[in-house]
Amino acid sequence: MVTDQLRGHIAQWKETGKGWMARNGADAAFKMRPTTEELKTMGPAFELRWKEFFEAFPDKPVIVGAPVAGFIGPKLPDPSKTYFGLGYYVVISPKRPSPPNADHLAKCLKAYPASVGNVHIAHGLDSYGPLKLNHGYLDEEADVAALRWMYKHLREVARRMPFYRGEVLDCHPAFPAGSGATCKPENDPVDINAPKLVYTVEDDAAIDEYHRRTVGTTWHSLGTCAMKPRDKGGVVDSRLNIYGTTQLKVADLSICPENVGANTYNTALAVGAKATALIAEDLGLNLGNSKCSL
Repeated sequence: MVTDQLRGHIAQWKETGKGWMARNGADAAFKMRPTTEELKTMGPAFELRWKEFFEAFPDKPVIVGAPVAGFIGPKLPDPSKTYFGLGYYVVISPKRPSPPNADHLAKCLKAYPASVGNVHIAHGLDSYGPLKLNHGYLDEEADVAALRWMYKHLREVARRMPFYRGEVLDCHPAFPAGSGATCKPENDPVDINAPKLVYTVEDDAAIDEYHRRTVGTTWHSLGTCAMKPRDKGGVVDSRLNIYGTTQLKVADLSICPENVGANTYNTALAVGAKATALIAEDLGLNLGNSKCSL
């Protein structure tokens, strides 16, 4: 549905190339790791993941997110209102000062998920046959714990924003009746020093159920042809050759064995540049000081 308000933004973009339609609504980003006290509440599954993958690498964020100016839920509840979100993916801030109806909704993104899916050819030489896909979303309990932690944290951030006016119920967990964590469709912001919401075991279960029901892939999917040993699920070797084949390489972001804690564009350029050098070596070409246009 294109509202009159949206038509104005579209017209501005077509005429000047500026305005709301000239941006994706995410003008900032953040990376977060839990504090020592928060780690104690996240359970043994995440504690193990923390020690194995995060603890010794302070540059690795557990969650990557961004403020989003707008509604990113499945269905816009009320076009007359202004929405913001915090993307962990949780939704944040509108591009106007203190709107009267700024509602908060929640979505999630994990930087380095422990859960890993896979995709396989399922119809032999029929390249048009459907693939066998297992997305593996939240197969590992460590990922569930991380999303639960971030939901709670960013909900507190949203409640303290001056333009906060309530929460979009369809975009939040369905907490049990009588829960102190129940979402409120109409509410005022709290003081920055206000006590945090208290969640029960049942509330945590509701958060986990919400994440399992709504989780999905967002931008920057990668890693389906990982560069790692074949016996560990790898597809290509260190020279981009596909195991079990000859004269066949992969040179895109599907070779990444893990996610990257940044926009994937620079990584894609690096992969392309390295692939150029490797292919030249295989062909006996001397690139010298020549420049490659990627």
